[in-house]
Amino acid sequence: MSTKKISCISVFFFLAFISFSCNSGVDQKKLHGAWRIDSLYDFYNGFTYMNRNPQPAEVHVYKGEHTMLRRGMGHERPYYYSIEDKQLMISDTVGAPASPYIILRLDSNQLVLKKESEPIFPGEKQERYVIRYFTRIPLDSLK
Repeated sequence: MSTKKISCISVFFFLAFISFSCNSGVDQKKLHGAWRIDSLYDFYNGFTYMNRNPQPAEVHVYKGEHTMLRRGMGHERPYYYSIEDKQLMISDTVGAPASPYIILRLDSNQLVLKKESEPIFPGEKQERYVIRYFTRIPLDSLK
């Protein structure tokens, strides 16, 4: 085999690998369904807090027409959502700016979202975020 052929084959496999590994998008269909929040992790400049039983347990129901229904504290509130790469954008139906969440994990049983938050105190080099852990629940359990 000539060096030219080996080099072309190597380039082909390298480009194929790059194109598959760069596809970091999220399958939106996996998001469809009901998700109950089961824990929250707060981080602020190295201080952390894990709430393993948030009450009331909020439920998010994602539908195929880019709508999400949030249930909690005896209320239901509709939202719109969109997904770009690994970012979930959620906005209310009144037209408020969208809130960005980073999708850290989405599979058939678990949804993990990270939301960056504004610092409470003035100053630079601050890091504050919340990670929300959701578990998929059957839609018929919501009735």
